[in-house]
Amino acid sequence: MREIEVKLKVNDLSSLEQKLNEAGCVLGEAVHQRDVEYSYMGLNKEFQGFEEGDMMFRIRYTKGVAILTLKKQMSNEMDNLEYETELSDPENMHQILLALGYKYALEVKKMRRKGKLGEYEICLDEVERLGSFVELEKLTADEANPDEVVEDLLKVLESFGLSRNDQEFRGYDTQIYDLDNK
Repeated sequence: MREIEVKLKVNDLSSLEQKLNEAGCVLGEAVHQRDVEYSYMGLNKEFQGFEEGDMMFRIRYTKGVAILTLKKQMSNEMDNLEYETELSDPENMHQILLALGYKYALEVKKMRRKGKLGEYEICLDEVERLGSFVELEKLTADEANPDEVVEDLLKVLESFGLSRNDQEFRGYDTQIYDLDNK
């Protein structure tokens, strides 16, 4: 399955949440997520020059559950093939990744509220060190046209008074990497 998303920087999450509620979008409770990212090819390439076909692993810890995600980049950083599975032993998976040549890269910590907005998943995020964001994503067939999907996502977000000029093209991991390597 292919996940295509749009991420916008947001100044006022509570105002956006009110507009979403008025549109019938119910957000779940806020949950703390800690993402541990693993890289293979060398940090500079992965966070400065990630290309189509490149892959990274993530172990996400949320509410006592650990999920392993493999992300394979497609057209850009917001367009990935994703494969996920729940881990019964995340520490053992950590050791497996290290044995396979992957390295601990960095962590992303955030508070996230998720909801459904029609056929889309929406997330309101408060990301440690980065600020507030909204993500709107759609799961598509592998052969979907990413430009068309992104345009649809941007139009939905604009209907809530947000601007495509606030679009962030980097993942949280890349943003944190950039902060640490200025």
